[in-house]
Amino acid sequence: MAYTPHVALLATGDEIKNGDILNTNSQVIAERLFSQGILPGSHIIVGDNIDEIKTAIQFLLKSHQALIITGGLGPTSDDITRDALASALDKKLVFDETSWEFIIQRLKNFGYDTPPASNKRQAFFPEGSTIIPNPNGTAAGCSVDVNNQWIFMLPGPPPECLPMFHDVVMPLLIKQGFQKTFYHQKWLLFGVSEGEVAETLDAIAKPYDCTTGYRICYPYIECKIYSNNKNDFLNIVAKINDAVTDYIIDDGKLTASEKLKQLLPTLSFNIRICDQATGGMLESTILTPETYHKLSFTSDRTKADVTITGLKEFWNHEQSNNTTLEITTQNQTFSKKIPLRGIRAKLYALEWVSKFILNHVIR
Repeated sequence: MAYTPHVALLATGDEIKNGDILNTNSQVIAERLFSQGILPGSHIIVGDNIDEIKTAIQFLLKSHQALIITGGLGPTSDDITRDALASALDKKLVFDETSWEFIIQRLKNFGYDTPPASNKRQAFFPEGSTIIPNPNGTAAGCSVDVNNQWIFMLPGPPPECLPMFHDVVMPLLIKQGFQKTFYHQKWLLFGVSEGEVAETLDAIAKPYDCTTGYRICYPYIECKIYSNNKNDFLNIVAKINDAVTDYIIDDGKLTASEKLKQLLPTLSFNIRICDQATGGMLESTILTPETYHKLSFTSDRTKADVTITGLKEFWNHEQSNNTTLEITTQNQTFSKKIPLRGIRAKLYALEWVSKFILNHVIR
């Protein structure tokens, strides 16, 4: 199943390439594109090297109808994205007087009577560009239409980049026909392996015009389905719901601990918990300013509505494939073997306890 046209994302900066900071711009932009029916394409990160940036631009434009570049628009010597873009498009850099006047005024507002000469380079853009104003900084962006391929150049700081993307780039992409109608749904599954669920759901999806996808977010498996065929989408969603019903929490969008935190403030009673297994992880996760008046933790098992023990193999660092978690209520004790995969055993225990409380205490 093909969705076109795709929008590529290119993030520049040694600080991203070397791992000093996270590339949050691309993650947010991709999510917002996808939520509006615009399919993101390839993501690339490059350092502050003009040849590297130029090569990445030319490579991405071979297979995408649009490109969003972030970073490298500051006033310093390593801010060379505008130079690389002009070179990649074989265009001159042209000075924009309006942008320079805006920079002067903004810097004067911050106490610079004479703006540093280095800031003047921020007023240069590839020939034929349309300027994208930056209300939150000195680095304006731009858009360039080259043979019906749209290239956008945005600054790197998220408080500057993301508003410009939201206010200018997204509306322009929609206006230019990048937005397509397609259908998608996700499920969070708990208590099933990735291989097991993929085998089942891929078999269900095979006759339909749909694409499946999977992601581990331990101890959950996120399953996704995409289609631009509404009838096929509705048919396969109904069949998947039947196949995964035993593994979903609520509607399959929230984890058990998230759902528990959501419901606790609405209860007409309090829950007292004695946790002797998760090392405080349960308390730190579900005890919040919104839930504390319906929830209390105690070390006295005789005063608890729910007592959690076990994970002995985990805490004793034993060589084992599984560890046992036990939950005791006023009426009975429940045992659950969970995978012993290092610290992730506590994550599994946290979600299993949360699911137990939802099903057996709150109902």
